[in-house]
Amino acid sequence: MLNPAVAGTQGALYTTINYRMQWVGFEGAPKTSGINLNGRLFNGKMGAGIYLMQDEVGPSKQINYGGTYAFHIHFPDVELSLGMAGNLAKYTINGNKTLIHNSQDPSIDQKASDVTYIPDANAGIYLYNDRFHIGISALHLMESEAKLYKLNATKNGIYKYATQVYLTFGYNYSQNPNFVFENTLFVNYVKAVPLMLDYTLRVHFKGKLFTGASIRLRDAIAIHIGTNIMEHFQIAYSYDFLLSKLRSNSSGSHEIVLKYIIPKFKEDKNNLKKTKFVHQKYTNLF
Repeated sequence: MLNPAVAGTQGALYTTINYRMQWVGFEGAPKTSGINLNGRLFNGKMGAGIYLMQDEVGPSKQINYGGTYAFHIHFPDVELSLGMAGNLAKYTINGNKTLIHNSQDPSIDQKASDVTYIPDANAGIYLYNDRFHIGISALHLMESEAKLYKLNATKNGIYKYATQVYLTFGYNYSQNPNFVFENTLFVNYVKAVPLMLDYTLRVHFKGKLFTGASIRLRDAIAIHIGTNIMEHFQIAYSYDFLLSKLRSNSSGSHEIVLKYIIPKFKEDKNNLKKTKFVHQKYTNLF
């Protein structure tokens, strides 16, 4: 969803479902949910996927329908993936949920709601093996506009997407085969918005259990825990302890992620040989 080049990198057909409830205690606080399905095609040379993502904040709701494609270039001990995605967003505004200081403001009609559709495009690059990864992606490349209340010239409005740039850096380390330390740095840049930095450290135990923590600059510390069940199913939960001034009015944020690898479509041995890395160590992280 954030980098289309990731499609197909795990060498299997799998689906992921996530739900995030942010800033519990605030009316109209963000709620984000999504589901995606992606896998590898044509002897490991390509990846493809589809996704559905919903983001609800106050009086507005967005539903994104998208498809991703990635081309994989395999080298002996590293792989480069180039990806692109297109999506259509359904943007809804509900006037009944709008709170304003001046109830007589003529520019806002609290009884009116509207829906519009917005085309969009994303692109990304991902260089990885099982020990490190570097990724960069850009979302909202078209900087499309949601034009609301187009039939009412006195109340029409424009909601414009801003291009967002994501950078990810990761490194896995272990001297004991039972414990793998997964380090990830996540950077998000949007014009006129403070830079977001997020560092995560996870510890994997025998490929079955993992736990860790994230620190998000000026925002929160998150604790997460998860488990892999029968090599096909993964469940993870995280809770955010707020560090910002919002903590006085919120009890934090919750997120749950479910992942299922479809065994029937797991990559066969012949394709696995073509995508396996020379010095591969951490197969469980895929």
